[in-house]
Amino acid sequence: MRTRNLAAVALALGLGACATVEDVNKARDSWQGASYEDVLRAWGAPTRSTKTADGRDWHTWVAESYAQPGSSVGIGVGGMRVGGGGGLGVGVGMGVPVGTPEPPARCERTLVFDNGRVVDQSWMGPPSMCADFKRR
Repeated sequence: MRTRNLAAVALALGLGACATVEDVNKARDSWQGASYEDVLRAWGAPTRSTKTADGRDWHTWVAESYAQPGSSVGIGVGGMRVGGGGGLGVGVGMGVPVGTPEPPARCERTLVFDNGRVVDQSWMGPPSMCADFKRR
């Protein structure tokens, strides 16, 4: 019974740790009306910027997260006895990733500023990454 309860608690915690689209919307909404200086302080310099004919400034910030390949090292000891002789071997091995690496996870945020304040936004990327950019 106790094992079942622990499994239920672990599942609830695991699901609670996953970010949702609603979390991204809350993060995005937290920046509405923010000044360019506030965004710059939080995220650093934008990746790209442009000014449109209507005088509004568009700035885009991009964050990428690359999956780290797993590595492993193994040590083995073995022995063998055939007839009257014997042998002992020691080996060390190292794992090497095989295949095409996953593309980076990417959160791209474009904020539109009018008179130095955020008036419109577009956020693209996985919720697990974009939700972390909520204004503090």
